[in-house]
Amino acid sequence: MPDAPCCLLGRLPGHLLGLAGVLILLTSVVGCGSGTDLGTADTRDEEAADDGQVGATTTMVEVRPSLADDEIPDWVGEVVNLHDLESGACFNSYAWVKDDRQVAIDTRVPCGGPHQHEIYLRTVHPARPGAPWPGDQEMEAYARTECYAAFADFVGIIFELSELKLGYLTPSRTDFEHDRAVFRGIHCFVHRSDDTDLVGTAAGSRL
Repeated sequence: MPDAPCCLLGRLPGHLLGLAGVLILLTSVVGCGSGTDLGTADTRDEEAADDGQVGATTTMVEVRPSLADDEIPDWVGEVVNLHDLESGACFNSYAWVKDDRQVAIDTRVPCGGPHQHEIYLRTVHPARPGAPWPGDQEMEAYARTECYAAFADFVGIIFELSELKLGYLTPSRTDFEHDRAVFRGIHCFVHRSDDTDLVGTAAGSRL
């Protein structure tokens, strides 16, 4: 599975932020809510003080706090795999909790209407065929460099002066090293720093 997208915040160079929801994801969520996860306690024998007999043992049962279900958001668009989107495509991301599971989807939407993100560059990591995974840090550094370099030409203003966030989607190690279905694509996208919707393309917007 591909890694989740990462983001950079405009006007604050060098800050790397996470972006929730990028691929269709369905995972079990445990240990959330109270912040306390009680493990199973060791069972120990104790000698009785007077008769030397083995004392009773106790077991602490593991407790997993439940998550309250969220209302399913009124999502719009066509559900997609972000890795299939081309440069110039716009998409929204949604996430909610259902039956103790975190559900996340991404949908393709027209750029002319309200949307959360717009892809402005699609490139490929230049590693030779058969090359091993370069590591998470190098992969993110390469994606960040490529996306940053293309930002000003797309938006019409340098990243440091923009109110937009810069984000990128990178391949996973499994996709990168797969013998047949090898995938090394990197997607760069923008969205607003205050998480409000964009309307129309950000190309040349100088936002």
